[in-house]
Amino acid sequence: MLTSWVVAVTSLAACAWSQSERTETIWASVVYSNHGDRTPLILPVENVLTPLGAQQLYSAGSFFRQRYLAAPAGAQEYNYSINGIFPNAFDTTQTYVKSTLSDYVVASAEAFMQGLYPPRNNSGPNSLLANGSIIQSPLGGYQYTQISTASLSDPSVIYIAGGANCPRYDEAVANYSNSQESLQIKSSTQEFYASFQSHVFAGVFTESQVNYDNAYPLFDYLNYGNTHNSTINKTLSSTDLARARGLADQWLQAVNGNTSETPSIETIAGQTLAAEVIGLLAANIQSKGDAGKLNLLFGTFEPMISFAALTQLPKTNTQFYGMPEDGSSMVFELYSEGRNSSAGYPHNSELFVRFLFRNGTDPSSALITYPLFGLSETQTLSLNDFIMRSQNIALASIGDWCNACQSYAVFCAAFIGVDFTIDNGSTSLPAPMAARNTIKPAVAGVIGAVVSLVVAGIIFAVAMLIGGVRLHRSKTRRRSELGGFKAGEKLASDPDLPHVQTGVGASITKKSDERISSWELGERSNTKEMNAGSFMQQNPIRRPSFEADDLEPHQSVEPTKVNERV
Repeated sequence: MLTSWVVAVTSLAACAWSQSERTETIWASVVYSNHGDRTPLILPVENVLTPLGAQQLYSAGSFFRQRYLAAPAGAQEYNYSINGIFPNAFDTTQTYVKSTLSDYVVASAEAFMQGLYPPRNNSGPNSLLANGSIIQSPLGGYQYTQISTASLSDPSVIYIAGGANCPRYDEAVANYSNSQESLQIKSSTQEFYASFQSHVFAGVFTESQVNYDNAYPLFDYLNYGNTHNSTINKTLSSTDLARARGLADQWLQAVNGNTSETPSIETIAGQTLAAEVIGLLAANIQSKGDAGKLNLLFGTFEPMISFAALTQLPKTNTQFYGMPEDGSSMVFELYSEGRNSSAGYPHNSELFVRFLFRNGTDPSSALITYPLFGLSETQTLSLNDFIMRSQNIALASIGDWCNACQSYAVFCAAFIGVDFTIDNGSTSLPAPMAARNTIKPAVAGVIGAVVSLVVAGIIFAVAMLIGGVRLHRSKTRRRSELGGFKAGEKLASDPDLPHVQTGVGASITKKSDERISSWELGERSNTKEMNAGSFMQQNPIRRPSFEADDLEPHQSVEPTKVNERV
């Protein structure tokens, strides 16, 4: 055991020495970060980032500032500045920030950016007024960074929260709860969970909720209480908290890291995250390193668990099994070796991708390189190899995501996957996300028709106001003048009136629910009957009759023929 530890330390030291000695240029980086400490999900209020969580993400932002933007002088561990990035002023062309719409995730992104681009101490641009006064920015030159947020109705949300709004994923979670494995664990851990009911969970969880099916919400509440509640902290042993954490990890791994099938709906969040990483690196390559230098993504830990499972990281290190710590970051660096950055942007064959992980935000938490796809630690991952392997697990098309999830998201009807490529040498790279989506021609036609109708309506309204155009109703014979069935004669085209069974007094006709074909009510049988025509047969629609109007079709005119031209 001691020998293996010495070998590991020696290997890490050699790796650190080789990285500090060799000439290396980082061209772009993609960082996906977990949110910070927040209030428990079970509470019936909006979850918010705690001051502790804000400090965690501020610390993470400061850490990456030292790595990528402003390395301390002479610090060998911080010699990874991104080529050409502005170290002090935030620039939307160089730095891209994206977050889900949850309050605690957006707040995590804001705290991270405060650490990454701190106030400029009034060294930034000031305003000189006409009277000679100089106005400085508030808060010592605080920088208002731009953060793009994606709601569940935004198609781009699938790339940082692929499991959200995905019915098939929810179905997989329910199936696991009913699986033999889950039921056995539920039975064996029932006594353990019940031991917290009276003094910790009372008033928050019902007795029926305190079991393995809710392993993560239960741990989430215990962990928050252990950190913020002195009573829970005193009564909860570290052994019990560790066991609750282990059960939560096991449940989360089962519903987010199941790779028994390929592709697996449980890893949908990791599949879309892989596509986002490829697209962001491709954007930097397309711009020859001018844009997309630092790409920061913020969300929950589910995509991290799924991506780790897809790239075989749990086999490399057990910390990739289950949930990461608050504020943890997965990092993908695009770099080249053995050339000076002044020589211009390198060819694809000269580019490499490095994966790193920082589990937590403590000062002792290091950013460590790990091999992807089961490769050895000594193997470097070329860009071409990374793209090839990542495309095998990535789900890039919004249309493909909609089909895989069988989602009813509002955007699913409009988007399809389109194959775009960026040719930058020997490898064809997927285009950035914005180029991977397009609107169906049919949908575009509907939009055009609606716009045309609106324009026509506006023109006609103007004509009525200015030109005096008016509409009037032409006088025709009313149906009442025909005398119903023409006295006592009943025509063949006139249907019999349905007989309504009535009681004494007013008759009541029972009406069906207005949402007769609502999926929410699960009345699919009514929809099938309507499609089969049974509703039409029960209530035939009365049509105008040529016989009733004393009209006959003109015998010399041929019927209208179908125009089959396209």
